[in-house]
Amino acid sequence: MKHFSHPHEMQVIEVPSENKQQICFGCNLPLFGSCYSCSPCSFYLHKFCFEFPQSAQFKSQHKHNLALLYPPYIQGGCEACGEFCNGFTYNCSKCKFNLHANCASLLETEPRNDRERYIGMFLRHKISEQKKTKAELGLMKAKNQHYETEQARIRQMRMESDLQRRRQNLYNQQLNSMSDSINFMGQIGTSNYTYRYY
Repeated sequence: MKHFSHPHEMQVIEVPSENKQQICFGCNLPLFGSCYSCSPCSFYLHKFCFEFPQSAQFKSQHKHNLALLYPPYIQGGCEACGEFCNGFTYNCSKCKFNLHANCASLLETEPRNDRERYIGMFLRHKISEQKKTKAELGLMKAKNQHYETEQARIRQMRMESDLQRRRQNLYNQQLNSMSDSINFMGQIGTSNYTYRYY
């Protein structure tokens, strides 16, 4: 069978116990149970990672359709767990929203026990915190841009004022220089005596 994340045919293999030397490309966890393998490339996927749909919409978490991406096409962290995305990740390019495929499956499946229910609640809480933080950062960024624009305007006004003052000083120096030369033509020195040339 072929998978969209790998160009070669893959074979089904059984891994009876956890194999820490071989990890799944989709979730970066050690192999166990039914897996898909491309031995020449050392490329492995758990059966459940192989079966993740290429696009999905998790209405409870995000309003847009999410595409399943794989390294190196992912940037940023998972909105649910906060970890860096280095395996299969559902992504919304419009909102820059990332969700590990495993976190998404935990959020969308019905919890079988209290532990799974707690994990789902925890991940939902983390997502809402991340969204709130992103919104606050957006507001801070907008305020900061306004502040920087205002600061740039003030700097520009100071520079223009300084330039105008320099021009005025230069103009005054030229006027003084011209009046000194006119004075020199009419009189010499700064004493009370006036010398005139005819």
